[in-house]
Amino acid sequence: MPQVLSHRTVVRDGWHNMCSDICFWRDTFWLVYDRTSAHSAPDGVVVLLRSADLQRWDEVAVLRTPNDARDVKLAATDDELLVFCADSWYEPVDGRVRQVVDPYVFASDDGYRWSPPIRAYDRNYWLWRVQLHEGVFYCAEKGGELLSSQDGRNWTSVSRIPSEPEGATPQELREARGLDHRTTPRFNEADVIFRPDGELWCVSRTRRESQHSLLYTSSPPYEEWSCLDLETLIHCPALCESAGKVYVAGRRDPTSPWVPQHSPAGNTGIFLLDRDGVTPVFALPSDGDAAYPGLLSLEPDRLIVSYYSQHAYLGGAVEGEKKRLHHIERWGTLRREAPPPGYELSHFKSGPADIFVAEIDLAAEGAGTSF
Repeated sequence: MPQVLSHRTVVRDGWHNMCSDICFWRDTFWLVYDRTSAHSAPDGVVVLLRSADLQRWDEVAVLRTPNDARDVKLAATDDELLVFCADSWYEPVDGRVRQVVDPYVFASDDGYRWSPPIRAYDRNYWLWRVQLHEGVFYCAEKGGELLSSQDGRNWTSVSRIPSEPEGATPQELREARGLDHRTTPRFNEADVIFRPDGELWCVSRTRRESQHSLLYTSSPPYEEWSCLDLETLIHCPALCESAGKVYVAGRRDPTSPWVPQHSPAGNTGIFLLDRDGVTPVFALPSDGDAAYPGLLSLEPDRLIVSYYSQHAYLGGAVEGEKKRLHHIERWGTLRREAPPPGYELSHFKSGPADIFVAEIDLAAEGAGTSF
């Protein structure tokens, strides 16, 4: 049964800290996350931490975009560490107030001195997770395009991953992109991973009625895609390989059946992924607005996961604000209009959230406890 080897609260400062990612570069762990007043507040910045041992973390940079930086991700070459994020704001588009995004990248050759934000692609192309494969960066962006780049700064479209909306022409898709970054209910947050035979796998969250995530697969040159319904809700998927197996972490439905485990099964789950579907493996303690993990494996059958959660506050272990906040209502007015009672800008979205890092042994033996 999988066991937690370590579980640490990396950030607990009263902010709504969210959407982390983690990588190992130049013998050092690097962790990024969004620091903001609330999930939908327009004041997000990118915070970068470093650690030699996953125990002690130093803040080394705070990066800003012109508006609201969110959904930060990491990628690295031998020479550079790159931080990707979306810059978000709201403006009237075609008679409605809509969320608009520009993709940005920051670059550093040492992790301490950073370039200004570099515009990475076109308006409403929301770059999500970025993977490096044979010297080329790949990204399945939030609207359903597989993009590639030689330098992480200049991107081109390789193919369209989902087939929906059915019957849409390239021109109609371009027009839809001008209105919104979401161009199909079959694609949203996604990650990709390359298999040893060159096949490319992509797991995507969806906005369909069932909310089931989808597995897309493609062979070189990655222009044609097959699709499998995973019949499981996995938001914000993050993929990695360990001991020849592929794992996906993301926010799960906590009301769905889960495998027995020693520690509480929260809403941040880890699944084993193959071409036939997913199998539950382990769920980390988490609740409320949570997950958006980073996933890393440096040893066979060992995973390192970064994620955020509000469970310490919602469970009462740490005192936190559990009522609607006036400044959140004001920002709701700035976005669209004042949200009604019970809308997303409740304490689930506006209360404090912490950043955690956990190490998991997937092949642990014995019946010891996880903590």
